[in-house]
Amino acid sequence: MVEAQLAPKPATVSTAASFSTEIEGELAAAYRLAGYILGDAVEAQDAVQEALERAWNGWPKLRNPDAVKAWFGRILINVCKTRLAARRRASVRDLNEDLDLADSGDAFRDSLLRDAVGRALSELTDDQRIVIVLRFWGRLSMPEIGERLGIPEGTAKSRQHYALETLRRALERDGEDPR
Repeated sequence: MVEAQLAPKPATVSTAASFSTEIEGELAAAYRLAGYILGDAVEAQDAVQEALERAWNGWPKLRNPDAVKAWFGRILINVCKTRLAARRRASVRDLNEDLDLADSGDAFRDSLLRDAVGRALSELTDDQRIVIVLRFWGRLSMPEIGERLGIPEGTAKSRQHYALETLRRALERDGEDPR
């Protein structure tokens, strides 16, 4: 029964090949982006997989094949936002944090915890964190960020401004030079 639900829509070989060709080059960047947004390697893998499924289902409706990168990026960001919201609603505690384990085995989490900026990222709201990750790790311009998130450019700039202020205060408090 599960296989029937996950089976791809009837598609021609050329459609599947076209999808594979366009999306395959985006997977490594998508995984890194999801990892920085979610801060968890396994959850990043799941988010990319979910985004791929959504992209496959929406592929026949894509109007502008030249915008595949932005289109897939927006799908991935929406998946990550949904996961972040679900994480806030859940009352699950991470045993690694409770036990103060030095190496959790999660490359993203360990990297972010070792890095002062990574630790400071945890103080941002989800929306601020997404803008910062897209701007500095994804190297997107403010208009591109607004487009990916479906928000006005001014809103993206405002989120970046407040996020950078929060990061600056967190780094100063931890004795780091934010410059």
